[in-house]
Amino acid sequence: MTLNNVTSSLLSLFVLDLIFLLVLLAIVALLAGTKKVAYAVLKRNFVGYFGNPTGYVFLCIFVFLTSVAAFWPYEFFNQNLATLDQLNYWFPLIMLVFIPAITMSIWAEERRQGTDELLLTLPADDFDIVIGKYMAAASIFTASLLFSQLSTFVTLAILTEGAVDTGLIFTTYLGYWFVGLAMIAIGMIASFLTGNLTVGFILGALFNAPLAFASLADSISPNQKIAEWLAASGIARPFDDFGRGVISLSSVSYFVLVAIVAIYASMVLIGRRHWTGGKDGNTMAWHYLARVLALVVFTAGAVTLFRNKDIIRYDATEEKVSSLADATKQLIRDLDSDRPIVIDAFISSEVPELYARTRYELVNLLKEFRSEAATQGREIDVNLYDDIELFSEEAALAAERFGIEPVTRMVREKGSFQQKQLILGAAFRSGLEKVTVPIFEYGIPVEYELVRSINTVAEGSRKRVGIVATDARLMGGTVMQGMSMQRVEKHPLIDELAKQYDVEEVDLSGPVTPGMYDALFAVQPSSLAPDQFGRLVDAIKLGVPVAIFEDPLPFVNSYVTPTGNPKQSPGSMFGGGGPMPKGEIRDLWEALEIESPGRAGMQGVYAPDLVWQMYNPYPNLEMNINEFWIFVKDDAPGLQKGEALSGQHQITSGLREVLGLYPGAVRAKASTTLKHTSLLNTGSESGLIPMAKAQSILQGQSTIAREIESVSPKLTLAMAIEGSSGDGETDADSKNDDNAADGEEDSDDELTVNPIKAVYVADLDLMLPVFLQIRADPEQAAEMKFQFQNVTFILNTIDWLTGETEFIDVRKHEPIFASLKMIDSVKEQASTEGRRQTKAYQDESDEAVRVAQEKMDSELKSLREELDKLQKESADGRISRAEMQAKVQEFQTRQEREQRMLDVKQTKANRELQRKVRDIQRVADQKVTTIQNQVKAAAVVLPCIPPLIIGVIVFASRRLRERENISKSRLK
Repeated sequence: MTLNNVTSSLLSLFVLDLIFLLVLLAIVALLAGTKKVAYAVLKRNFVGYFGNPTGYVFLCIFVFLTSVAAFWPYEFFNQNLATLDQLNYWFPLIMLVFIPAITMSIWAEERRQGTDELLLTLPADDFDIVIGKYMAAASIFTASLLFSQLSTFVTLAILTEGAVDTGLIFTTYLGYWFVGLAMIAIGMIASFLTGNLTVGFILGALFNAPLAFASLADSISPNQKIAEWLAASGIARPFDDFGRGVISLSSVSYFVLVAIVAIYASMVLIGRRHWTGGKDGNTMAWHYLARVLALVVFTAGAVTLFRNKDIIRYDATEEKVSSLADATKQLIRDLDSDRPIVIDAFISSEVPELYARTRYELVNLLKEFRSEAATQGREIDVNLYDDIELFSEEAALAAERFGIEPVTRMVREKGSFQQKQLILGAAFRSGLEKVTVPIFEYGIPVEYELVRSINTVAEGSRKRVGIVATDARLMGGTVMQGMSMQRVEKHPLIDELAKQYDVEEVDLSGPVTPGMYDALFAVQPSSLAPDQFGRLVDAIKLGVPVAIFEDPLPFVNSYVTPTGNPKQSPGSMFGGGGPMPKGEIRDLWEALEIESPGRAGMQGVYAPDLVWQMYNPYPNLEMNINEFWIFVKDDAPGLQKGEALSGQHQITSGLREVLGLYPGAVRAKASTTLKHTSLLNTGSESGLIPMAKAQSILQGQSTIAREIESVSPKLTLAMAIEGSSGDGETDADSKNDDNAADGEEDSDDELTVNPIKAVYVADLDLMLPVFLQIRADPEQAAEMKFQFQNVTFILNTIDWLTGETEFIDVRKHEPIFASLKMIDSVKEQASTEGRRQTKAYQDESDEAVRVAQEKMDSELKSLREELDKLQKESADGRISRAEMQAKVQEFQTRQEREQRMLDVKQTKANRELQRKVRDIQRVADQKVTTIQNQVKAAAVVLPCIPPLIIGVIVFASRRLRERENISKSRLK
């Protein structure tokens, strides 16, 4: 299967290359038909270059250098992405060697051999000669690139097991080709200036050096504006689009215009023979110089125009990893052009492998934001401080002005766990508004973080979300646990919401009306006092958007009162107090026209049933979970795609998996007037269990298999509710009706009644802090490979209620990057084998300790029995007290000695286990390092073989042709 994938990828690349070559052949055919002399020059130079073994030596060197630059750096494997980032970095330096080697002989060799006069006397103009020479050099370079492209692509295709991004690689090499076109044209100028090949090579490298090193202008120019202008004038910035898989009008126009200017300068140099000897020679020199300068100015202006109005941008990557989501583009269009936005991003030079992909995506997106804003006429200034040192001036600026400081992460690299510091943050400013992202965690979508921050500073005001104060204590506080009061920290979800909204606590001491809050967030509202609960129900009826999380059994947060339990007063555990009044949850269900299957519980309080499901996609969790862990996933039995997480609703469309713990079920009433949409559903092997039976199962008194009475497939755990209800009137509604009956006019202060908009989730544990930790740091449970999207579900819920739905679409845009699957496979195999051996050694160590423990117990058993016998005799007075004490002392001494021996054996076993674990890890790392070194060697050596073989064949055939008409006697 892997071989088929590799073959398929190669065919895709072959098709793209074939189309590209057909376009070039069409251009050459047009040249052959209209400019015969130019075509003759092209053919003569191209055939002459590859008819000489020296050409293949240069080709071999070029392929060797590109392969070394692409795969030899450690960063290639550390980044674990099938890209050519390392080659992109070194490519300008390679070109400074290779391009002058091609261009140095374009005209200098003609002068040296004296054939320049022959060319100049041909019935053709100067343009024919120059364009023929140029196209010959371009053809030589194109052939070299094809060799390099094939070798690097095959290597990447094997490493990715055929999942390489063909579009990205093709576009990157297309960028190399355009770079070569520009540098060849500039190198030709050097060749037309001298007749010496060495001088031509040196001048060609010198003339191209400013464009190659312009990106380093900030290190030599103290003026930031000048440094930015110089950096933008080099090849790095226009090539950057190609390197990210984007074909843009601004980049193509840059290279084409630079090549045109250089070609025209070559035409001036070759044509100077016409006027240098005349009386107006000096005047003509200034005239042509003015022409060239005017062309340079025109080129600069055109490049600037296209860069600011980059109307054509095509993302050629297969997974569109270099594109912004449609919602992101719309947000940029909607930005106020009078409110410029400044983004300062700081990225350290060393980033651990876990964060390499995040870094790549962050840089990619920031550049796309800048380009899209320029295209849309919006002002987003991106200051990208990339590859900074931890103690540099840029790092100090990040800490002092924006609070972005180095963070420490424990990572495993090069065979050991290391504490690594990195900087990967950004600050967003617009007017007086400022938002800082101190660290882009690798598990959180980068585009979402960027869009949310930009939108927050751009709008100048945020929507308000009210957190209803309930027993869940989302905003923090104190709760009674056991016999003492304990502090509850603020839920991390609140900090996540605060990045986008103004979040404040609502105690429902007064009514909440539409417009006071854009949404309410009520967790376990049944724990509210009756008057507070009634105000929440009234707010729902008035159309205040509400997210409700009501759990029949909050399993983790035991201080939260379950739906079906009476609420105990804090003093009841000391013998006083008693049940406290709480809201009637069925009033809330009545307002939403829903119901939750259940029955009357303690003291008549209604207790919803718990949901069970026979489905677990994580076999490694079997020992730690039960059937009340509800994995909401389309792979569950009896479900099709888009059924577990509804594909029909914006909140859950595109989500993969959500985990609920001990949830209840919810369903719409039969005679509802509202629109109910099921969001989270179980599979066919699921059902309901009464709370009393569930408690006996959890206490180990029964099993779920014994208690199951029936199966209830496709139960709903969460539901979106919207529309206008005809049931129930609030006090405000009654007052409005009375006023209307009395013929009174509506007053300005009357309450507005909006359609109901709510989301009801029958689970509280769905929002546990651990889900935020897994979202930010998925590798903490790398062996499990969790796919939980609980946090995304909750954020989507709040965004849907507040109308911020563009963020939902942005979260769905998850770019998929091609990784080095072959290396990952080796790592996984080594890790799996390591875990197996570690477990075996652990069992062996435990067995040794157990045997030692049994031996000690056996040796002490007889002595203990003798001591027990003596104690009985001592009680009867048959032995003396001194004899008894001596025996006890002997037993204690023997027991202490045996315990010391057991402790020593256990310590030795643990030390041996740790040594073996270290050996296992070292062997696993050696396997990974070995395969990496093999890839490096193969990627560098094998591509050089085909050019060398062709070179040897050319050399041999040339020698044979030279000896054809020579007599054998002369060959001796």
